[in-house]
Amino acid sequence: MNNYEEKKQIQKDYYNSTAEKYDHWHTETASAKVVDEWNFANLKKFLNVEKVDACLDIASGTGRLSNKLLQVSKKVYGVDLSEEVLKIAQNKYPEIEFKIGESVNLPYESNFFDLVIINGSLHHFFAMEKTFAEAFRVLKPGGKFVVLGEPNANYHKWHNPFFYLWLASRLLINAALSILATKTVFHKEQIEPDAEVFVPKKMRQALKDVGFAINQFYTYDYVPRLEAAWFINKYARYLKWERAYLSQWLPDLGAAIQFMAVKPKELDKN
Repeated sequence: MNNYEEKKQIQKDYYNSTAEKYDHWHTETASAKVVDEWNFANLKKFLNVEKVDACLDIASGTGRLSNKLLQVSKKVYGVDLSEEVLKIAQNKYPEIEFKIGESVNLPYESNFFDLVIINGSLHHFFAMEKTFAEAFRVLKPGGKFVVLGEPNANYHKWHNPFFYLWLASRLLINAALSILATKTVFHKEQIEPDAEVFVPKKMRQALKDVGFAINQFYTYDYVPRLEAAWFINKYARYLKWERAYLSQWLPDLGAAIQFMAVKPKELDKN
């Protein structure tokens, strides 16, 4: 078994075994809901309110984004490695066509989709270049490829001033938990298997190597995300401010990468 196949099997087994906890862990926190709404608003701006014919949600999970994509696409398809997660998705959203499959070998014909989306899961594939190539293949000329949030390798680096904010917040949280732990027993659960992080420069180059034209590429979450009510109440407005200013001044230093790329209508035949 090669490295990719081994990592793929670990991911598949993990999400199959934790399918019933998927929504609770990944989609139901207050900050996750704020980011979901912000991401979807960005997507609609990119599409310019134009409803496309066919959209693919890669690593669709339990289908929360797939369902929202019906607002911007006449037909929505979802693909995921986990059979157990897809069972939940299909029961919740029977109008969406879900299939078992992997990002490096999508079970769809070439030039089929107007829009392909990956929402916070590319870091579990361990196959960025092949995934980009498959997204390019299944998109129609002029089709759009959107990634809504992936971990940025530049965030936890000594030269990034925002890293020190993250470090300080983690130290404060750990100190608070240590104090509370004298009265309460905390049971830690691993809510994600191992994943990779991405260097923005290399990700942009990989998109160009495949043939994509990059329309927008930026990062967000410069300030550590908290679940405290006072933070959540301001978080959506803060993300808009980040996008308007920090992502313009320091585009590669936020914790998460977001981009919108296009498959050219006329491909270079040379």
